[in-house]
Amino acid sequence: MIEIHPCTVTDIEQANTQQQLLANYSRESSIPELGEVSANFDMYRAMEGTGMLHVIGAFGPELVGFAVLIVYGLPHYGGRMVCSMESFFVAPDARRSGAGLKLLRAAESRARELGASALMVSSPVDGRLAKVLPRSGYRETNRIFLRGLA
Repeated sequence: MIEIHPCTVTDIEQANTQQQLLANYSRESSIPELGEVSANFDMYRAMEGTGMLHVIGAFGPELVGFAVLIVYGLPHYGGRMVCSMESFFVAPDARRSGAGLKLLRAAESRARELGASALMVSSPVDGRLAKVLPRSGYRETNRIFLRGLA
């Protein structure tokens, strides 16, 4: 049974499965121009301390997935609050359990609690999430283009 609930950056960092999850995340979601995925937990904790970063974990009983939300106001929309999904990942062996959809819905619920009027989620162009999101009530609104600068 997968349980979804809010947790802390430290909970993610100390999870027995953290290294394997991040290795899988890196294989599926890394952006070559940004280098290797290397979670900076001190930076995450600093953001968490300001109240702008929120973490939700999927546990079964070990950590099998996570959603990391960043909440902020959009000045060009009058300061309207939104949440951006900084990271979203579910271990491959937990995907058929419904953990991904439960985690996504929990992230939406948390975003609402934080006063966000929308949840923005990005995904790798041909990734699984890009296929799941349209079937889960999301629509493509913008495309992100990247050019490496260093």
